[in-house]
Amino acid sequence: MKKKVWSKLFAATLVCAVSAGCMVTGALAAEASDYKVGLMIPGSLGDKSFFDAAFASIEPIKEQLGVDVEYIESGTDTSKYYPTLVDMCETGYDLILTISSNNDDALVQVAEEYPDQKFINLDDELADPPENVYIMGTKNNEMSYLAGAAAALKANELGEGTIGFIGGMDIPGINEFLVGYIEGAQAINPDIKVATSYVGSFTDTAKGKENALLLYKSNLSVIFAAAGQSGLGVIDAAALQGKFAVGVDSDQAEALKDTKPELAEVIITSAIKNIADNAVNAVQKAMNDEIPYGTREVFGIAENAVGIAENEYYEKLLSEEDRATIEELKQKVIAGEVEMTPTTGITTEKIDEIREAVRP
Repeated sequence: MKKKVWSKLFAATLVCAVSAGCMVTGALAAEASDYKVGLMIPGSLGDKSFFDAAFASIEPIKEQLGVDVEYIESGTDTSKYYPTLVDMCETGYDLILTISSNNDDALVQVAEEYPDQKFINLDDELADPPENVYIMGTKNNEMSYLAGAAAALKANELGEGTIGFIGGMDIPGINEFLVGYIEGAQAINPDIKVATSYVGSFTDTAKGKENALLLYKSNLSVIFAAAGQSGLGVIDAAALQGKFAVGVDSDQAEALKDTKPELAEVIITSAIKNIADNAVNAVQKAMNDEIPYGTREVFGIAENAVGIAENEYYEKLLSEEDRATIEELKQKVIAGEVEMTPTTGITTEKIDEIREAVRP
């Protein structure tokens, strides 16, 4: 298959580290408008979270880089992932983007069958990718650390010593969020307890709501939902019970405020990944032949790749003093002054130890 990637580089080297709100500067290559990028979403849009964040990267890539972007929503049927990626390779995209570990098996197989095709996964845990695949990772524990601090501060305000966590599935990638959440909460209250629950799915909003209702009835008022679309059920339960939630991946209050303002109003903050900005920078570097394919790189708060939502609801639901405390913790994380449990490759035994130590 003929590829055009290497003939369409930027006319000048552009310097733009992975950072939130980063705008591309300098001269684009004359052929940038012919550069074709395909985005394969191995899931369903409408989650107001992870996959919607990936979709939201399309317009910034077009506007800031002047390249053509098309997307395919592959849904939850994993048998479709391999043929979808094959079709995209045959279409002739200069670069194929995807996200999450959902399609790792298909991605590895197709990458080996199409060695001239370049792939970037915008957020994945795949540690040893093929030579034509670049994996971006985010420090989920860092953004969850700030989310845990926010949850604990709200619990303190309410006179409570327990907060909740609901994961989509009991897997290492989700438990990275849990570990950071626990340690951030402990930075506020060393004796805090954290009740955990798992939906068993990232798309079952009804079960997410059911799990949340059970936790809210157990004498706690704040739940962090790292559960994809299932997390929308958690937020719904919070609104019904007059409780609070912490969103994930996207600024979920912002995503919900126009269509379901009653849900937005109970979201203290969201642990967010700046996927759109990360995607712009990744495509820019790909066009400049600056991507270290065959590797995985991880980005955190210091690179502005992750953080928390500091919106109108955050300002309304947390006091100025509490927000100042969170900002202080954030700066300590950036300075490397916070000792957190490394979550890359963390063992099940270590997760169990951390989880059991704070069980109510």
